[in-house]
Order: sequence, then structure tokens, then C-alpha cells
Amino acid sequence: MMRRWARAALVAVALVATSCGGSHTPESELSITDPPQINRWITVGGIEVPIGTTDGPSNGEWAPFAGFSHTPQGAALAAITQSVQLATASDRAWPQVLAGVAAPGEGRDLYAAHRALVEFSGTDPEMVPTIVGYTIADYSDTAATVDVVQRFSDNSLASSTTQVVRIDDDWQLNLPNDDTATITALDALPSELVDLEETRK
Repeated sequence: MMRRWARAALVAVALVATSCGGSHTPESELSITDPPQINRWITVGGIEVPIGTTDGPSNGEWAPFAGFSHTPQGAALAAITQSVQLATASDRAWPQVLAGVAAPGEGRDLYAAHRALVEFSGTDPEMVPTIVGYTIADYSDTAATVDVVQRFSDNSLASSTTQVVRIDDDWQLNLPNDDTATITALDALPSELVDLEETRK
């Protein structure tokens, strides 16, 4: 059981992916398909994630990611960057990261119980994905569901579904309270994809 969860966690590390950006458009005029403006990309636990100009995160990479705009773009960037940061956190750092990026509840408690049972030695370079972009399956002022699209070294595609909720004027991960798989193989890029690859140039 513990070994099976450890393998699932490593797959999740490979599939949890990243996009951080910013937008200067007023929230009332934003569409969920409007791309965030990306300031730069940084490497977190071996996975490249984008940092936004105004949508967040507003803090540095050595603290749990926080400070995301109350927009679809901020929700997407929170889902991406916080998921990667949590999934790749070291055995020593994960409790602090979990407390900072995940909303309180059964999901966070379940994650903590499982994570405490395994040792994480880092990401496998052969398994590290490239973040392509994302789609937003659902968005409201208080919650969002983000599908992060990733490409792997064999050119295969997958999406990882992440939920975030708005708490204390910021987005946080709403971790699942069961072992339901949130990763889906893709045959092609979604037509509604918010493409982030161009922002690397």
C-alpha cells in the first residue's frame, strides 16, 4: 500500500506542472482563456514553472508560493506552481510547504498522513515534464478547477487536474480527500488550451 502510494506520488510529481503569470487587464474584463503575462521561468524541484508579472506568486521561491490575483489567471498560476512546489518538496520541507499552499481539510490531512510514510529523493530527469499550458474547467470567485497540460520526453501529453479555493484573499490547493486519479493521457492539445510555451522565449 505504502509502495503503491509512493509510486503514485512520483507520477504526480512528473505530471504536476506549471505556469505562473500576470495580467494588467481589470478583473471584470478578463476571460478564462486570456493568458497571464509571464515575467520569468524558474526551476522548482527539477520542474520549470513560470512566474507572473502581476498574477503571482508575489513571494520568493524559497517560501510556500502565495500572493495570487483574484482572477482566473491567478487561480491557474496557483494551481500550477503550488502543486509543483508541494509535489517536489523535500522530506524536511514538505510540512511547511503543505501548511502554506494547501487549504485546511480532509484532503490536506490525508496528504500529510501519506507523505509521512514515504521518502522522496528528488525528481527523475527522464520523467520531468515540460509545462505546455492549461485549461480551466470551472471558475468562480471562490473556487477553480485547472487542468495543467504537460509534454514528456517521448512527446506524449497528459493533463493533471488541480482544484484551488479562495481563502484569506489568496488561492490555495484544495487537495482531494480520496485516492482518485487526477491525471489523464491526451492524444492532442486541447482546443481551448491557454498556451504558455511561447513565454519561455
